[in-house]
Amino acid sequence: MKKNDPFAACPVRIPFVRAKADAQGRLQLKHSPPPGRGLRGFLARQFALFSVRRIFLDERGSFFWNLIDGRRTLAEIERKLARQYDLETQQSRDAVILFTKMLMRRGLIGLKLPSSTDIQEVRS
Repeated sequence: MKKNDPFAACPVRIPFVRAKADAQGRLQLKHSPPPGRGLRGFLARQFALFSVRRIFLDERGSFFWNLIDGRRTLAEIERKLARQYDLETQQSRDAVILFTKMLMRRGLIGLKLPSSTDIQEVRS
């Protein structure tokens, strides 16, 4: 793997995200972080002003979400997505980038970058 390969990153789920599957196995993600501290948190608790976001994923997005375990890299997820849906490499890479960006923008996942020692071990 190259030193600056974005597919070496490992996606991780953000706390307070719950996933619920429908009858077809597609997921609805619900993000509801607890209210903060201070005046803003006090007012949110008193007036039930909780921030809740719902995201509906299609079949491929649900498959992608279910592969996020904090250990698999984006490269591993890309290969599984390509196999599952019989995609060309560029199609599966584009899909992984799209899903990652979409979930990150909505605050549902983060990326754990490999440390420099991990990169050295992969090269050996």
